Amino acid sequence: MLWLRNVLSRPVLRYASARRAFRHFIPPQLDEIEDLEGYRPGGYHPISIGDVYDHGRFRVLHKLGSGGSATVWLARDKPKGGNQGRLVALKAMHADLSSAPPIAIPHTPEANVQTTDHQFTVQGPNGTHLFLASPLAGPSVRAMSDSPGRVAGTRRLRADLARKVAKQTATALQHLHHIGVVHGDLTTSNILFRLSPHTRGWSDAEVYAHFGEPELESVRTCDGRPPGPHAPPALVAAIPNTRLCDAPRLLLEHTVLADFGQSFFAHSPPPSYVPRTTLGYQSPEARFEARVGLEADIWALACAIFEIRAGFALFEAFLGSEVDVLKQTVEMLGRLPEPWWGAFEERSRWFEQDGRPRSELEQERSGVLLIAYPTSIREKLREIGAQDDDDVDYMPPGPMFEKRRVGLSEAEVELMADLLEKMLRYKPEERIRIGDVVRHPWFML
Repeated sequence: MLWLRNVLSRPVLRYASARRAFRHFIPPQLDEIEDLEGYRPGGYHPISIGDVYDHGRFRVLHKLGSGGSATVWLARDKPKGGNQGRLVALKAMHADLSSAPPIAIPHTPEANVQTTDHQFTVQGPNGTHLFLASPLAGPSVRAMSDSPGRVAGTRRLRADLARKVAKQTATALQHLHHIGVVHGDLTTSNILFRLSPHTRGWSDAEVYAHFGEPELESVRTCDGRPPGPHAPPALVAAIPNTRLCDAPRLLLEHTVLADFGQSFFAHSPPPSYVPRTTLGYQSPEARFEARVGLEADIWALACAIFEIRAGFALFEAFLGSEVDVLKQTVEMLGRLPEPWWGAFEERSRWFEQDGRPRSELEQERSGVLLIAYPTSIREKLREIGAQDDDDVDYMPPGPMFEKRRVGLSEAEVELMADLLEKMLRYKPEERIRIGDVVRHPWFML
């Protein structure tokens, strides 16, 4: 079963590791910056504040964020003959990922999906890049619960809002599955809050008044030479989370599902498909067999629903380790079915052959840093609110956030556990379908 064996060391991961071993750029001081080594032929397009694209139609004002496949910018869209122009999110894809444009998702107002209004290509020093323009949305669910210095889970959405957001996300996925589309990358980073309509008419001055001026840092190379044409002269920090998440009057209690760069029609998956989903959201079949379908979306949605309600991830990939995620999965769900169990080579460090954790002493002797303990979905749900620490320096929550030390009632624990247990079955064919998810009574609490 060498073909199964990893997947724990896919070419993408090996390439990333090799690239980090031979750095060309000095790591920046700014937080949450894209990997500078991605500024290479086939990688990111170098972008600076004030750049214009598509014959002057789009002008870059600020930065919204970045990921492994793209950078995302706040831009002004001013079609020819138009007035001031609307604000949009402008996504600049890696050149290597720009050959096949994302599939077009049919949109209806109740579908809760983010649409791409316009796309074009840009030829740059690193290749040809696909640019995608979408209506500007607010922060992601992940960003809303992510606050510097916080203890995981101490900043989470209000209970009724969390269920509302979870239902909106499930409804969006139902729309995709109804038309036969696999999302392929469903995480809380791709669930975005809508912005209040009044933000659409902001001037540039109002943008900077609310979001702050862009923070820049010069790009430096390890050998002291100029960065050259492949990288921008300066990096741009993304708009701080606090500028968006702690301004409730800017946000609506309504979300959209975004980022369809990994989406495809279930009846015709791309050849040589490599899952790029965040490790904590990958289903077992995606991890061990690079197989992604509608059922893998259900697994990812379960992880998202838990995080929406809890404010922390169900499975956390510490230091980007797939092994850590597998350990946590077996702790909670038990022994993997064959041949996946046999492909989990490190299993004996933590687990007996039947999937139960070994004794603490045996685990310590095997050299593990984190001991495995048996747990369950219900135990995880009962931890919500219990980890809040009144001594932690924590910004008082706004109206969208839960108060401290508020956990789930036992009735909610039972209902939510029932939903998640049906979605997190190891075998894809045993997971409930999206229609059953949307109709589950947990959403009606």
